[in-house]
Amino acid sequence: MFSRKSSALVAQAMCAGALASVVATATPASAQTVVPCSEGALSTAIGNASAGASLVLARGCTYSLHMALPPIQTTITIVGRNTTITRDTTAGAFGILSVASTGNLTLTNTTITGGNAPDFGGGIANRGRLTVTGSSIHDNGANFSGGIGGGSGTVTRIVNTSIFHNTANVNGGGVANDGDMTIVNSHITDNTATSGVGGGLANDGTLRIVSSDVNVNHALGNRAGGIANIGGGTTNITSSNVNKNDAAVAPGGILNSGGVVTLVASRVRENTPTNCADGDIPIPNCAN
Repeated sequence: MFSRKSSALVAQAMCAGALASVVATATPASAQTVVPCSEGALSTAIGNASAGASLVLARGCTYSLHMALPPIQTTITIVGRNTTITRDTTAGAFGILSVASTGNLTLTNTTITGGNAPDFGGGIANRGRLTVTGSSIHDNGANFSGGIGGGSGTVTRIVNTSIFHNTANVNGGGVANDGDMTIVNSHITDNTATSGVGGGLANDGTLRIVSSDVNVNHALGNRAGGIANIGGGTTNITSSNVNKNDAAVAPGGILNSGGVVTLVASRVRENTPTNCADGDIPIPNCAN
């Protein structure tokens, strides 16, 4: 039988051992990994990322991809430092980044270009949660949503970002949204839907555009060079510009073919052949 003193010593030892075990197994809330400037290093870092990981990309690097990156399946942050991720021109068809239904990606200060997805989201395909800040999404292509695509049930937030020169074969040359999307202080310019609607954006979910420009986009074979609200979607446009977009068939600026479009302190001007006229449902406060 232990004496009171020896019992106390054992208790102290047990507490010390437990504390040592906690210290040994504890991990940082947000593990940071600096990713060397190579395709393999980036693919490995995304594939092995644990929840809360922060992947810091090489400064000024261009990660040139010959094969698709692994889908993002957990909560991670990718921190660019004037960094570019692109698809090599000799590679097969794939988009640049994809977020799985379980994934939650925050992307900052990164250029996404050269993607060519056979389905949707040539630059970024979001099936979970996505935040893009201070980035450039350009010269990507897909069947739907050439630049960024948000699928059904997703949440997408785009802030201080430029989306330009992207192409969709059908709807949403720059962006297509089936979920919940917010665009703030961003520029969506010179994107193209070759046969569908919404050269700049196509929405059949919930879309909020705030203090942004949707200008000089094109619907080459259909309606809504600027914005198409379809399938019962809701689009709220606040303190924004929808100008100089063009379409093969009116309206050239904004189309509402089902659902609600709300304009608040926004300008819809110089779109061809009309701003909002000849859409399926009239849009209040839009000069035709």
